[in-house]
Formats: sequence, C-alpha cells, structure tokens
Amino acid sequence: MNVDKFVEFLKSEKRYSPHTILAYTADIAQFEECAERECGVTDENDVTAPMIRIWLVELKERGVSNRSIGRKVASLRTYFNFLDRAGLIEHNPMLKIVAPKVTRKNPNVVLTDEMERVLAEKQQDTSFIGVRDSLILELLYATGMRQAEMLEVEEGDIDYEAQEIRIQGKGRKERIVPVSPMLLERIKEYIDRKHALNSKTPKLFVNRRYEAMSKKQLYTMVCKEMEAISSSAQHSPHVLRHSFATNTLSEGADVSSIKEMMGHSSLAATQVYTHTTIEELKKAYKLAHPRADEGYETPKEAIEKIEE
Repeated sequence: MNVDKFVEFLKSEKRYSPHTILAYTADIAQFEECAERECGVTDENDVTAPMIRIWLVELKERGVSNRSIGRKVASLRTYFNFLDRAGLIEHNPMLKIVAPKVTRKNPNVVLTDEMERVLAEKQQDTSFIGVRDSLILELLYATGMRQAEMLEVEEGDIDYEAQEIRIQGKGRKERIVPVSPMLLERIKEYIDRKHALNSKTPKLFVNRRYEAMSKKQLYTMVCKEMEAISSSAQHSPHVLRHSFATNTLSEGADVSSIKEMMGHSSLAATQVYTHTTIEELKKAYKLAHPRADEGYETPKEAIEKIEE
C-alpha cells in the first residue's frame, strides 16, 4: 500500500491539518483491513469496485450512518484518485462507487434578537475575561469565522485602517473579512488591557493565565454563554458561524459574497443557508398571513421565485 506517499501529498500539496490527515488514514486503514480479511487483497492494483461495496455493506450492517459512510467513501476516493494520477495503479475502482444519499439538515441558528440579548448581557461584565468573552461571541457572529480560525488570529492580523481581519483558513488559505469600526475599537481596547497584563503571546485571545487560549477553553465558554441565554437546540461556536451566514443572507447579502467571507471552497457548501432562509420565510408567512390557518397557500409563483 502507498499510504505514506498519500500522507506526504496531503501534507505538502493539500496542506491538510493533522486532524484531517488522521481521519483520511483511519478510513483507508479500515478499508485495507476489510479487503485483506474478506478478499485476501493487500495491493491497491488488486482492489475492485465489488470489494469496496463489500466494505460499505459491512459498515451499513454495523449501523454506521450514511453521512459517516459518505465521508469514508470520500476518503477512499481521494486516495485512489491520488494513486491514479501518480501512476501507481492501473485502474481506479472508485469510478464505479456512488456514496449513499444523505438528507441534508438545515443548520441550527441563533436568531438576531437572541444574539442581541447574549451580547447585551455579556457587555455588562467589564472585567478582562468578560470583555474577552464578549468579543469572542461577537466576532464569531459578525465574521462567520471557524473556531480554529479564531484561535489562530494574531494582533498583527487586524488592519484598523482598512477595517479588516486577515484569517488563515483551511489548507492555510488566507482570506480577509470586514469588521465594523465599533467592533474594532473594542478589540483595540481589549488588546491594550491584554498588554497591561503582560501577556506575551501574539495570539489575540488568551486564557486566565494570559497564554494563548485553547480550543477546549473557547468551546466551553461559548457553550456556557449560549446555553444560559439562547433557545437554540445546539450551542457551539459553529452555530454562530451558521447564524452569521443565515442572518446575513436574510438581510440581502448575495451567496457568493458569503462564500468568500466564510472561506468555503465551493458555492454548494454555502447554498445550504439559502434553504434555511426559505424555511424561515415560510414560517413567517404562516404566522403572519391572515388566511394561513385556513389552509391558504402562498402563490406558487412567489414560492418558486423564493426558491430559485
């Protein structure tokens, strides 16, 4: 097997994170174990589409969800595509494999008025940690940053004159997101207080020891604050990312702009938020229309226009 070469490709060319690479290699190792156990195959050139289907059936019988199976199929597809392009196999068995269909769920979001209550509550706490927590919540909501991206933001990534923050996204892809002057002023005040506490790290957000904040610390803080105030079914930094996209779309922003701000590699990843806003429009109609309770339907032309 050529997994070592594949790992080097993911590191050097794709620039994937160690976590992502670990997920890929775990999926490949799982398939290799099945191929050897069920078919006695240990060489990629001997792998066939039926062998892969045996593995997929085995996963399904073990109760693995379609979403997880789809991820494993994607891992194997990336692996065999790499082997094919590198000339390490004579045929690509993944060409005949189709991932199981997954019902896409609309993402959980925090409504604008809920978020305003969250921020208003936090801004009452003027301690250093209170100010830090308030800024984290507002930045996640105002920029759509991923949790990992926020933890990587450094003081030097903030451009006060251009009113922008530089973000290192997935695969080390850099992007720029706009920030309001008011929020930038609060960031500047926070940094001044951070310096007064003799924090040495260039990272923007620090813990109670004034060292770079960890993923667990940020996640725990956000969940705690959101659970106390918000009615959202889920509470996490990623819910605020979803909320940024959904609420920005609702205010009239175009999908392409949101794609760039969120750092999505394809428009398809962003378009899920258009379905969320459509559902919200339908809910609002049912609540507000005087004849909604009588089974009165929104005109077909209007719905078709909304869903385009």
